[in-house]
Amino acid sequence: MFGYKKHCNVAFIGNYLPRICGIATFTSDLLAAVEKQFSSRSNLFAIAMNDEGRSYDYPSKVLFSINQSKLKDYLEAANIINTSNAQVACLQHEFGIFGGEDGEYILSLLSKLTIPLVTTFHTVLMTPRPNQKRIMTEISKYSAKLIVMSDKSKKMLKNIYNVPEDKIEMIFHGTPNFSSIDSSPFKKRFKLEGKKMILTFGLLSPNKGIETVIRALPPLIKDFPDITYVVLGKTHPHVYKEHGDRYRESLVRLVEKLKLQSHVIFDERFVSIEELYAWLQASDIYVTPYMNKAQAVSGTLSYAIGAGNAILSTPYWHAEEVLADGRGYLFDFNDSEKLSSILRELLQDEKKLKALQKKTYNYGRQMRWDVVSAKYADLFLKVSSYKRGDLLKYAKSSVVMRIPPFDLKHLKRLTDDTGIIQHAKYIIPERSTGYCLDDNARALMVAAWAVFLFKDEQAKELLTTYCSFVRYMQRESGGFANFFSYTRDHLEEEGSDDSNGRAIWALGFLAWKTSNKTLRSFSSDMITKSLKIIPKLNLRGKAFSAMGLVCYIRAFGSDDYTLDLLKNVTKDILEAYYRNSDGDWKWFEGILCYDNAVMPMALFNSFSILNDEKILEVAKESLSFLEKNIFKGGMLSIIGNNGWYTKGEKKAQFDQQPIDAAAVVLAMQSAYRITKDKEYLVKMRNAFDWFLGENDLSIPMYDIESKGCSDGLMKEGISMNQGAESTISFLLAQLAINEEYEIENLE
Repeated sequence: MFGYKKHCNVAFIGNYLPRICGIATFTSDLLAAVEKQFSSRSNLFAIAMNDEGRSYDYPSKVLFSINQSKLKDYLEAANIINTSNAQVACLQHEFGIFGGEDGEYILSLLSKLTIPLVTTFHTVLMTPRPNQKRIMTEISKYSAKLIVMSDKSKKMLKNIYNVPEDKIEMIFHGTPNFSSIDSSPFKKRFKLEGKKMILTFGLLSPNKGIETVIRALPPLIKDFPDITYVVLGKTHPHVYKEHGDRYRESLVRLVEKLKLQSHVIFDERFVSIEELYAWLQASDIYVTPYMNKAQAVSGTLSYAIGAGNAILSTPYWHAEEVLADGRGYLFDFNDSEKLSSILRELLQDEKKLKALQKKTYNYGRQMRWDVVSAKYADLFLKVSSYKRGDLLKYAKSSVVMRIPPFDLKHLKRLTDDTGIIQHAKYIIPERSTGYCLDDNARALMVAAWAVFLFKDEQAKELLTTYCSFVRYMQRESGGFANFFSYTRDHLEEEGSDDSNGRAIWALGFLAWKTSNKTLRSFSSDMITKSLKIIPKLNLRGKAFSAMGLVCYIRAFGSDDYTLDLLKNVTKDILEAYYRNSDGDWKWFEGILCYDNAVMPMALFNSFSILNDEKILEVAKESLSFLEKNIFKGGMLSIIGNNGWYTKGEKKAQFDQQPIDAAAVVLAMQSAYRITKDKEYLVKMRNAFDWFLGENDLSIPMYDIESKGCSDGLMKEGISMNQGAESTISFLLAQLAINEEYEIENLE
């Protein structure tokens, strides 16, 4: 197993020295150790993570550095790895080092990799937030193999994150090859000859529990005046940025209060690896007094084991596991009295102290970097041989989250007694933006559909609010105003053609879906009043109206007037198609812009009433053309509204809008309903998955915590605002998926 010199090219992704953090030290040490396992012609390099606003003077092994908060850097890094000669990528994952919510930006990089991935999880959470669990689960599915550093972590991955056991490898945190447990030459180096040295090292933060050790010392000083406690390490950079050096200063004050100045040394440096090893070999007893039970791995504890220190620790997970079978002592969190008692027991019995050090040292031999790196190297070689078929198991189509439960929580948050407010700042309704007919009409459809499908009581309450708003916006002319201020003032007399068409569609939809006679009469009255405005609407307005007319006819049956109106509107849509389509451009306009799929959707719906094969032909042909321009390898990649796509010009990739994704879902549903071709069902689900992370940035638009949807997918990432249009779009798409897949299951 050990000592071979085989060839493998590996790209490591994680923090890297000289950045000051434990992950940086680990990644740097791992790369150096694995490099020794392979032949000199192997190429091992790193992609390093920069924290916000920082850059570092990296060694030549770092080919590229990612600014934590810049999404485009992640995509560029993926391209660098893919175009290198790397055969395997190895990710070091820890929450807090990647950008986006809970570090979700790393998913964008992983989704673009074309080589196998091995991931080391430095933290496995027992009670993750929903988004943290989603990210861990997706990384697990992207990865050919997962590495954890404790049996506890392995069990949690299996039981909490549902990762197959055969995908998980337990490999210890690496440690240096400490040559002996004779501390005397190293004590001499630090002028601590004759001292009993206790050590704690690592980046300082309030959860380290250093005060527990300091409070344990006073009862010992009289009997053991040679005790020296060394606290080695800088304040954690993130803690220092937020709180300065307050924690260290509080520890210094405690030392002064207890008159321990001659027994406690604070060394405020991030020392070199070589010096750190010397400090560990100089110490007799190592203490990890951490305050958090849920710590799956401690690199400092691993190093102390490797150095053969006698170890005393609070009972966090990693300590409980590696100090079992008498390899160390555990004391409870904050229990200085118990710690003092254990220290006394060891300090007064030199044989017991030496025996414990030897036992720890022998156990630590399996954690040395030469042993650990050989296991990594074996794994890299195994994974690098995976064929393309094997990699498909880990393709991104497998990592999209499951369809979440239907939930109107955010829709209700945005709705007051007037209607739904247009925009939000993050998830907070932005009242200054007021209301619009567009959003309230679409929200009306969501509520009516939710009542129809789920008998949702919350939807029943919201439905009357949206009906009231739409009713209030209708003018005597039969048309509708669109914008309405938060102070309840009309901002216009007549709204846009689109908003008028959407209102007619929503009212027809209500009539079709509801079994409530009063609501059917309400919608009938309003549609009847609005029929005369339909011929005057623009192309999209007519498309929306056509769908409203189809719903109206389904609900009440046809009469000559509504049937002729539907025929004329459909004829206008067809004529637009014939005027603008030629050659490879099979579309109704010379541009693909917003809400594109409503045109073919309107034709599929019209065909269901008019049964004219010309209508169906154009519906299928135009939807096929749209599909070719918005799907890439089965993934939805919408025309961006930052430039759109004019015939003969370049297609805009961003900013992609949820309203367009929802329209595609609904159009595919309409196509399936007419043709019964199940390929449309597949495309419908693929389009819906855009909301769940199957998009150009591999970031979910839907927020499983707030139950809202981000306003847009930009090149920098997703919008953090979750307004009405985006949230309603997601809910409409989800209702269509719920309805269609329920019918499929019944069939």
